Amino acid sequence: MKIKKLFKYNRGRQIFRLLPTDTDKLIIEERDRVKKEAFFSCVNIITGKRVFTDLQFEEKYWIGIKEIYKDVIFFHRFERPDLPNHKGIIAYDINSKKILWENPNKFLFSRDDKLVFVSNEYGISKYFLVDYLSGEMESTNTELLNLQRKEEKQNHYIYSKKINQAELINSVHPKFKKRIENFIIKDYVNSIVTNNISFFNFHYINKNGKFDNIFFSLDNEGKILLKEILNKGIDKIEPESFFIKHNLLFLLFAQSGFGVYKII
Repeated sequence: MKIKKLFKYNRGRQIFRLLPTDTDKLIIEERDRVKKEAFFSCVNIITGKRVFTDLQFEEKYWIGIKEIYKDVIFFHRFERPDLPNHKGIIAYDINSKKILWENPNKFLFSRDDKLVFVSNEYGISKYFLVDYLSGEMESTNTELLNLQRKEEKQNHYIYSKKINQAELINSVHPKFKKRIENFIIKDYVNSIVTNNISFFNFHYINKNGKFDNIFFSLDNEGKILLKEILNKGIDKIEPESFFIKHNLLFLLFAQSGFGVYKII
């Protein structure tokens, strides 16, 4: 087994979300909290080649991604900036780089090329279907009885779990154990073990009393397959810094960068 770096990305803005699609694309949501602006970009998930960059709408900040379905991104608005409730959908086609349609009602879920919305007038809720490409209404309440939400498929993603330093030391190959016993680890270690490869990152106290965030992956014989410094000289522990989808490893570097690697 080996791990091959595919590409790295850093445009100097805070990475808010990374959303791999089922068509070998990666949607990147970046936010500037000071200027109150959100930026959305898309790259090929293998090559890093840009599909579109810095997409913005009339509403610069209070907008997010509700779902991606067959290369159409459904952006949602918010009812109010101080409320988390979503309202309305903007359907944006990745390939044509155009807005396909908009709908002001509340989006519930997608299924079989249809989207389910609900409107509420005079306290009466009305459910209706629209075509995901055209946005045109196709039916109302009665047909929805046979259309149920699919369970979200999380089985393709692997997220890390937290273990303590003792668990880490006991779980790694003795050959590798000596390399990490001298680290003064702060807080927990984020760990994934899959297909005879161990992945983990942790924060340790450097010589200046700050925290460095380091990532390792190694095989079951203790051989290091990948080592990366994810951040240096920070004051606070960062949230988990990696995840896996299928055979791709995603590493987050500080707040504004990430790398994509292929597990071979």
